[in-house]
Amino acid sequence: MKKTLLIAATIISFAVQAQQEKGDLAIQFSGNYYSQKIDFGPTEFKSFAGNVYLKVGKFFTENIELGVKPNVSFFPEVDSKIVDGKIVSKQKLKSNVGFGVYGTYSFLTADAKFMPYAGAEISYVPSGDESTVNLGPYAGVKYFLTEKVNIDGNMSYLINLGSSYANQSDISIGGLFTFNIGVGVILGKLN
Repeated sequence: MKKTLLIAATIISFAVQAQQEKGDLAIQFSGNYYSQKIDFGPTEFKSFAGNVYLKVGKFFTENIELGVKPNVSFFPEVDSKIVDGKIVSKQKLKSNVGFGVYGTYSFLTADAKFMPYAGAEISYVPSGDESTVNLGPYAGVKYFLTEKVNIDGNMSYLINLGSSYANQSDISIGGLFTFNIGVGVILGKLN
């Protein structure tokens, strides 16, 4: 009985491997939460938000993937006013649509269940009436549940390249560190 279970477990472990090939299309649904420090002259505050995105990429080799990354950002907007001599604040959940492009290099492993990777992205990130353009590296690992379906975890650090804030000389936007979790599928070649 033990021998049968060992053989079955071995066969299953060999069957569940990442099988990306040149020309394959991959899709991933992910989300993150992030915080960022912003300095407005002498005033400093932290901004918090979340992001849900869809990555669609193509493998140009079995290691190199290039793609697009549309996203929806969710963030609180604070509305403050004076009522009866007191400041009353209300928060509303707002959302904006952004867009990015990315390039990833995957480090294929012998067992192909875990696949570490690293890459870079550039993204347009709106936040209310303002927006920024960010560039930065990321690294992560995919764990394949089946031959084509994976769970993905990665970290990224984005550096602000520019923003639409009115008086940029008084504003310093710090780097944006994110931890992302998602589920991906390798669709294969689409003809």
